[in-house]
Amino acid sequence: MRRRKCLLCAYFVPNMRLTSELCILKSGAGSVIIDKKNTRAPAPGEDIMIFSKVSEKNRTIIAISLFVLVFAALVVAATYTDLDVSKMLTKGILEEGEYLASDTFGVALEIFGSSPVYIIAGFAAALLMMYIWRFFKLRPLREIACAVLLAGVVLAFWLFFNDMFGYIAEHAGMEDTYLENAMTLVAVFCALLAACTVVFALRGMKDDTLRSLMKFVIAFIIMAAVANLLVHIIKEPAGRMRYRAMNSALGATMGGFDNFTAWYKMNGQPDASVLEAFEEWYGVSDAFKSFPSGHTCAAGMTYALIMLPDILKMKNKPLRALCWIFPVLFTGLVAVSRIMVGAHYFSDVLFGGTIAFLSMMLAREIVVFKFEHFKCLGKNHVPAIPAETEE
Repeated sequence: MRRRKCLLCAYFVPNMRLTSELCILKSGAGSVIIDKKNTRAPAPGEDIMIFSKVSEKNRTIIAISLFVLVFAALVVAATYTDLDVSKMLTKGILEEGEYLASDTFGVALEIFGSSPVYIIAGFAAALLMMYIWRFFKLRPLREIACAVLLAGVVLAFWLFFNDMFGYIAEHAGMEDTYLENAMTLVAVFCALLAACTVVFALRGMKDDTLRSLMKFVIAFIIMAAVANLLVHIIKEPAGRMRYRAMNSALGATMGGFDNFTAWYKMNGQPDASVLEAFEEWYGVSDAFKSFPSGHTCAAGMTYALIMLPDILKMKNKPLRALCWIFPVLFTGLVAVSRIMVGAHYFSDVLFGGTIAFLSMMLAREIVVFKFEHFKCLGKNHVPAIPAETEE
């Protein structure tokens, strides 16, 4: 028997077809029309169609509602417990009068926590370069574009290694020394090596897979641009003093924890003399840029992995689950570590991670699903007719 797979419920229904407004089932007794206004007791086949059409819309509503409720609850909790949570998690890790913590877990994730944005950007640039090299035939524009993208791959990995070595130098007290300069040169070498390795590894990718991954590249560009733009726009006017800045000896002379403000208060940046003092004492220029957490947002770029199962049509359930579990766990660990070292408050990491997640969902909806999840909320929306499939 020839069957079609119902796009609304993913079940096979005999002799089903879709019109612009109705689902129509054909049986031996004739055609049965099912729409939203149907109130009579349905037959088994009709029950599938009615439930599925309602649930598609409801799933979107429920998912959005749950997200809003959970996020709102966490924001309320963070608003009232920000300072207490920081004091609890920094206890025994950030000594009184100190600016930098010495905890291994916190320092390790401070070093590697922001790496995803650079690593994924490097892979994205490499994929785009491979795509242009294979499918763009107009010379010499192809060679010029590939050269620029290859430089972009190297730059992305250099930013990763330079950022990593920079944190190492900061915690080891090697700033403004010849060792810091040596680390910069090492970062260049490591970036060149990483770029060559990635390009070599991707060279054998199938054409169909490469074409599919262009959706990932475009979506990641949108995601990273939106998330980082929002974080940088908010940080400056928020002007929230970091916990470790208040905990420091210099911060204590300025009032210490009396400088604490809620996440929603826009403080602006302090006088230049205050910023210069922190620069002189601790070599930092971001003591008043706590909200939102850029580190957690950068870690949240791993949420881009959530798009891969739909783009590559993954059928392996454990692998699909891993694409969700890893980003959540990694971002969560980085968020906790940022509080532990006194770099951020609960609300800082909450908003930083959420900005990354929402940016991913926006990019995913635009590039992968073509706004299908929001179109289903429309009154007369009916998905496209699915292709026929043999039983």
